Amino acid sequence: MNRTYIAVAGIALLGLILMLNPFYFYPDGGGDFEVTYHVEEIENESVAEVALLQSEQVLHCPGERPCALERQILETGSVEYDGFIDDYEEARDDPLTSEDPRLYPIVRIEGEMYLPESEYENNRTILTLSNISSMDAVEHASVDAEDRSKEVREAVETGSVTVYGERVEEFEQNLIIEHDEDYYWQTRYRSQGGHWTAGGNLSGVRVVLFTLGGGLLAYAGWCVRKVTN
Repeated sequence: MNRTYIAVAGIALLGLILMLNPFYFYPDGGGDFEVTYHVEEIENESVAEVALLQSEQVLHCPGERPCALERQILETGSVEYDGFIDDYEEARDDPLTSEDPRLYPIVRIEGEMYLPESEYENNRTILTLSNISSMDAVEHASVDAEDRSKEVREAVETGSVTVYGERVEEFEQNLIIEHDEDYYWQTRYRSQGGHWTAGGNLSGVRVVLFTLGGGLLAYAGWCVRKVTN
């Protein structure tokens, strides 16, 4: 009798597990392709340099643009403007240095890292560039994991994350991630197309598993009634 009840309980448990498959079987819904991002901690200057070279948070000169304003500041030590200028943006409206107004927390010129700074004094704004180490540059170029998606947090906590049918913007931009005062960067990623969950296949499998689970629960109930009778 006891063995019979144990067997019936096992069948019922299996049925319940199959019916609850959406909670553990590709809970993110799968997708047309699979991407796995791997991240590692930045622990020294050498690794920091490589991470900064890849990050879109760093303005590389020469590179994305001529960097006329940045080079002028570097050559003269500073550039001054009348009134208040908000972090270089208004300075780039100057027709002599007009470029893409996007702001960068770090500027890399001829292999050296610089921190853009501005100071307002006597109704004048003074723009400067301070030479800093790569590790210090990592701190200024990083973004906080707590302000990012759960996929980013999972990656820095476990070392990798896999997504389906989408990409993680932060890793596509090679952003440096700060988490608990440590810094991480994407070291590699793997992409696979044509995942089997695409095209409604996952929904079909879930329906089959749910139906099978319901059948097992019904069978377990029938067995209980048979034994008790």
